[in-house]
Amino acid sequence: MRIRIAAVTLLKFLLVLAMVAGIFGSLRIVFMFRARAMRALAVRWGFHYTGPPAPSFWGFRSFRKVTPPLPVSFPQNCYPIGKIRQAWNVMEGQQNGVSVLICDSVVGDRTYCTIFGCQTEQDPFRVDASPDRVKRSRGWTVLCRVRYLQIIPWTMGIQRLDDHVNKLGTGSVSTPPTPG
Repeated sequence: MRIRIAAVTLLKFLLVLAMVAGIFGSLRIVFMFRARAMRALAVRWGFHYTGPPAPSFWGFRSFRKVTPPLPVSFPQNCYPIGKIRQAWNVMEGQQNGVSVLICDSVVGDRTYCTIFGCQTEQDPFRVDASPDRVKRSRGWTVLCRVRYLQIIPWTMGIQRLDDHVNKLGTGSVSTPPTPG
């Protein structure tokens, strides 16, 4: 009888352990696909992807500084819920003479946010009835979207980011460079 109870207890423990491993494994795969898509977006627009691809699972709570460092001029305190604590999938580039910075981040305590910043005094986004927020600080116009109930650790999809870069096309180049 005791062996049977021990076996059932062991099976329950192994089941819980397998579920936890499955959840962490699934999150890792989601981060991997997001990093791949962000790198592809950077290549498509001729931006420089500086990474890193994703934070560690435990990094969301333990990291207290932005890694990798964002440009010194980039405002890190102009968001509605706090300071940028961590950044990943960072890419930088130029679109029609405008410096662009895009990254996924943790803002405040534990809120995920995708950030799209342009070093320009003009508001290139012109969003009125949108869930995106536009903040202006220190020569940057920053578009961010914050969701309080979210499942994935970013808030703007690749297509939306691609559309924003495309909208910056006010000069002669308004489409991604053709490869080759």
